[in-house]
Amino acid sequence: MEQQAKVDFGIAMAQIRPHLAELAEGPPALDAITEAILQFGTCELRMRRAERLRALGLAEAEAVALAETALADNERGLAALSGVQPFADALTGQLANDETLSTWRDASREIRVEWRDQVSQLDVAADDAQHLARIMDECCAAIDEEGLRGLGQYLSRQVEELGEVRRSDDRGTRAGSFPIWKIVAAAGILGLTAFVVWILTTTRAPWWNFFLVALVACVLMLLVALGC
Repeated sequence: MEQQAKVDFGIAMAQIRPHLAELAEGPPALDAITEAILQFGTCELRMRRAERLRALGLAEAEAVALAETALADNERGLAALSGVQPFADALTGQLANDETLSTWRDASREIRVEWRDQVSQLDVAADDAQHLARIMDECCAAIDEEGLRGLGQYLSRQVEELGEVRRSDDRGTRAGSFPIWKIVAAAGILGLTAFVVWILTTTRAPWWNFFLVALVACVLMLLVALGC
């Protein structure tokens, strides 16, 4: 089931790749964060297997080998994560005019309401739903402030925080039902998809376009929450 979640995650991420082509740095950034999260997930699968073996007093040599391989996976994930920063930098260099910002801000409240409605329909714990609502609020607030420049700064913060928690002693895995590394990873994915939502919203694209992107983003969050 865990392996299938990883496959589903990769497929879902690939669906939004074409929508990020507005900036050349967009698709590589999506590939980078996808690879990073898959490597982090593989790391945790192996670490949990090693922990089970040790808890049961079985195959200590295998447990050691699994743990070493898992840490190597984590390092590969950290290396891949750096590929997101060029996209964040490109966004930070985008200046929005007052009219475009006004259009976004008018839609921002509706986007948050729609997001909450979509999250309410996901089969996740109440605490997890609150986490997903919070990261959308933070992302929208950053865009409300400075448009794509604010989004770029938001995305940079998420990438930096994800790197920090994955370098910590527990790799961000001991924070309850929704480990902190997954929270930050979800926020990073949201930062990428928010670029698409910004384009659709500020160009006054048909509502169904935004609805589909928002729905895909929700599916991605679900996979991050429950997968790996």
